[in-house]
Amino acid sequence: MIGFGRKAEHPGAISVKESPTLTDDYFELARFWVSARQGRSHVLVGFQDRWDPELLGSLLVESIHTAAAGYAASRDISEDEALRRILQGFDEERARLGSESMKETK
Repeated sequence: MIGFGRKAEHPGAISVKESPTLTDDYFELARFWVSARQGRSHVLVGFQDRWDPELLGSLLVESIHTAAAGYAASRDISEDEALRRILQGFDEERARLGSESMKETK
């Protein structure tokens, strides 16, 4: 985890240093890493006693909406269009993973 006053563990890490609302009762649940060069992703999820699977689902939805707002603010695109495109990627990945698991059960 990245703590207050500590250097990021990786050069591409998002700094939480400027997040005054992030107090000691918060914990890191997941990290998402993407390599534009390799076209690959890496996801880390911490399995702690303090959360249920529904919490991760809720955070993913919140992340999608936060990302859509941020993307729209930095591009010439509406927040609704950004959200539509993010959800399109979400649905495509769910379909891809679903078809892979179907292959494994045959």
